[in-house]
Amino acid sequence: MKRIGILFFLLVFGLAALAMAAGDAAKGGELAKGCACHKSKGDLDGLDVAALTAKMQAYKDGAGANKAMISIMKKQSEQDIADLAAYYAGLPKK
Repeated sequence: MKRIGILFFLLVFGLAALAMAAGDAAKGGELAKGCACHKSKGDLDGLDVAALTAKMQAYKDGAGANKAMISIMKKQSEQDIADLAAYYAGLPKK
């Protein structure tokens, strides 16, 4: 019986962690207002959340040749990245 209680606790805790990690597209839209280059190109629109997150995280970690994106992403929190990914993933592909 104790195992069931522990499993239930882990399940609830895991679901709560997933909910907190999920991005908020509305907040991402607010953050993206300054992203004029990506807005005009539409190159991120409709991409997979995981791919977008990985791209942004790589820039945050200093990877890539685009110094401007590295500088911008270094200032973003993990939640900002999740929010931006949710926003761009939710846009229709151009």
